[in-house]
Order: sequence, then C-alpha cells, then structure tokens
Amino acid sequence: MNAGAVYLDNAATTPVDPDVVDAMLPYLREHFGNASSVHVFGRRAKDALEEARTHVASLLEADPAEIVFTSGGTEADTFAMSLLAHASDRRGIRRIVTSAAEHHAVLAMLERLEHEGFAIVHAPVTPSGAARPDDVMARLDEGAGGVALLHVNNETGGITDVGTIAAAARARDIFMHVDAVQSAGKLPLSSVEIPFDTAAMSAHKIHGPKGIGALFIRKGTEVEPLFPGGSQERGRRGGTENVALAVGFGAAAAKALREREARHARWETLRADFLARLRAVFPHVVLNGGGTVSMPNIVSLSFPAQHYPVDGELLVVTMDLEGVAVSSGSACTSGSVTASHVMRAIGHDDATGAATVRVSFGATTDSADVERGADALIRVVHRLTQAVSARDASRSAMP
Repeated sequence: MNAGAVYLDNAATTPVDPDVVDAMLPYLREHFGNASSVHVFGRRAKDALEEARTHVASLLEADPAEIVFTSGGTEADTFAMSLLAHASDRRGIRRIVTSAAEHHAVLAMLERLEHEGFAIVHAPVTPSGAARPDDVMARLDEGAGGVALLHVNNETGGITDVGTIAAAARARDIFMHVDAVQSAGKLPLSSVEIPFDTAAMSAHKIHGPKGIGALFIRKGTEVEPLFPGGSQERGRRGGTENVALAVGFGAAAAKALREREARHARWETLRADFLARLRAVFPHVVLNGGGTVSMPNIVSLSFPAQHYPVDGELLVVTMDLEGVAVSSGSACTSGSVTASHVMRAIGHDDATGAATVRVSFGATTDSADVERGADALIRVVHRLTQAVSARDASRSAMP
C-alpha cells in the first residue's frame, strides 16, 4: 500500500476501531473459554457473548434472544433466504419478490431457489438504486410468499422505505427479509416499529472485525438451522461461538449508536464538499442517488460516456496509483469489464455504468481525505479522458 494512502472505500470494509480491538483482546488471551462449557472459563465467555448480543440487538431495538451470530452478512442473508423459502413453501406460494439491484448474497440464493422451482420477481428501482414501495406492493398483490430487499444499496447508498413495505407484507402474511448490512448502526431501523421477519447485519461495516455478523430472527419464526451440528445459538446455528469476534461486534455496535448522529452530520459535510469539488470541474457528472433518500457516507458518481470518454477499467486502478482507495460500478466477467447489475438497473449504459466511482466515508474520514480524494479523481478523469481522445484521434488518422 502506498505510504500515506487515503482510504475512501468504507462501504467495502472499515478499519477496526482501536476501542474494539481493546475490547476483544482479553477474549483472545486470558478469557479463552468455550461459551458452552459450564466451568468458570466457559461462564465468563458466555457472559461476554450475551453482553455482546445485547449490544448488537440494540441496533434494531430487538430482544437479544432474536439475534443469531453468524460468520458475516453473507451467511446471515443466506440463512434468512432459507427461512424465507421455507415460509413461502408452507404457504404454498413459491413466488418471491425482490428488486433488480440487490446484493449478490441475496441474488445468488434467489438464483438457487429459482432452480428449485421458485418464481423470482424483480421490482424496478429508482435512479438511487432503491426499490419503490408502490412497485413492490403491486407485485405483492399479485401473490407472493416472501419479499427480500436491501435497506441501503451497497453501490449507490439509496435507501428503500422498508417500513412501508414491511407493513404491507405483514398485512398480507408475507415473510420479509431486510438486508441491513449497510444500514445497521448508521440508520434507525426498529424491529419494534417495522414488522420485518429477519434482518442481516455485519460488524466490519461499522468498524468491527471481519468474520462476524448477525441475523435478527423475529420471535415465533419457524427456524430450520442452516448449520444443524450443535445446540449453540439456541439451536439455530451450530458451531462453537467466536466470543472474541462477537465481543468486537458488540463494542462496535455500541459505539456506532453513541456516535450515529455525529457521524451523519460529518458525512453530510464531507459529501457536500466532495460533490462541490467534482461538479465544479465535471458539470455533467451523474450522482447516483442523493438528498434525503441516500446514505450520506456513500457517493456514487458516473461519468457519462458522451461527455467523459473514460476507460472504466482504469478508473479505480489509476486512483490506487494516485494513493486513493475507492471502488467502482463495474464487474469483471470472463475477462471483460462491464457495468454492474446495479448500474444497469438504474438505467446506465455499459460504458457509463463501468465509468463509475464509489467513494465511501467511515468514522475516521476527515476533510483532508476528501480533498485529496477529489483532487486525485479530477486528475485521473482528465488524464483518462485525454488518453481516450488521443487514441480515437490516432485511429481516425490511420489510412
């Protein structure tokens, strides 16, 4: 990594907070007991595990008994989709509604379920990547056994009104799963006020450790364990619990809630500064999302091909060479770079969708990071645009 590199890819992962590391260390050293053991070492581990569960449950205003620790957001989504499929089967309605811009963790499970005979219906999304409640509810009215939606889109930051949709799903006795990986600890999401059945969360999106997530499973939900090999997690997820990681998740959750409003206020300022710098130079740049319907810590910008002929494959790589870590709106398939499914879902052509940069802020991102990131992106887009123009001019001059 370049010395002094700037990290602006916090939607992918966040650095572990030093306070979280300090909370974890005792459970990697002296308090090493198995939380299922009845002796003092086990009881100490069990107490720490349950305290962590309480902190994670607070992210959703849930009962700690409704929280199952998992290995991360992907496992939580996979577990939830399994429960959703069983609920749909029990009702005899093998039809699942989702959006066209979901995370791959859900889409991969839906593809598997489709092979098993389920009908998968994709609702369109707004230019911010959020599902419209009216579009989703119209598809629920056509008959559905389940609905699965992102709360915050991981590429654009677009926020879906899951409250309205969950209420409609509950009124129709339809199982609802919410992927809250990008929102838990950043946005209010109350399981008391919003009647979703399951919700996925992940620690490393809020400055906790990787390898630990959680699934909220509402009381009364019929559960078939994803891992049936043990009685841990109240028989819902077999396997010895990773106490140290769970403690880290709990510490990160508690701090995220304490600092949520302050972080939001800073992110709003950082986003406004970043956008002002870019728009002053590139007036035709497209903000994928924005305003009150998007998370302020995610800025997704697309450079329309007709105005900025940028090679999307080189955008992120060149930014890295400039010492700034960002993400893209492209996906590599069979050696070629194309627009991601989210960029296509919000209406971009492949060239513009691939020429997309996602900049995302974390708890430690400051104005100097944003200034350096914006300046680097301006240089990179200018350089790549000029390179493409020179290449095209050279080709047109060839006999």
